[in-house]
Amino acid sequence: MSDWPDAKIRSTALWYIGKHTMDPPTWQWTLVGAAHPEVLARVELEPCELPLVSFSVSNATWYLLTTRRVLGHHSGRRVRVGALDVLENNFGDFKGHGGAKLQVMTLRLAGGREAALQYETGRASMAPIYYFRYWTIKYPILDKLKAEPNAAPDPLPTFTLPYS
Repeated sequence: MSDWPDAKIRSTALWYIGKHTMDPPTWQWTLVGAAHPEVLARVELEPCELPLVSFSVSNATWYLLTTRRVLGHHSGRRVRVGALDVLENNFGDFKGHGGAKLQVMTLRLAGGREAALQYETGRASMAPIYYFRYWTIKYPILDKLKAEPNAAPDPLPTFTLPYS
């Protein structure tokens, strides 16, 4: 996938996820824009593939959401799927009612398969939720998005009138 737009996906996805997150320094197990070293030690990224959201509780429970794939491990099952192969996601009680700090997201995948990954509830849950929303809302219009969304828009074209 050498022609895959990893850099543009990273730029636009981090901007999109970042708009919806609050207080990342207070999150216990989730990172945005980086990957936990122990998670990187468990995966082999493809050339140019970049991390977007990382979660790590233990060797048995982790995930890495990248510019191409969803990678992880939960309940003895390894998850390795293309981001575009995730058709639906369900985060259940993402607010952590009753004090639950961890919940399980379920992913419905192309081909009728399902996968499950644990995630951090509360404010940190916005990172994986908006990662998946990015692929359904923003990725389809990637060619229209600016790589640096905060950059000034292109100036209006100038032209000369045919008469003076």
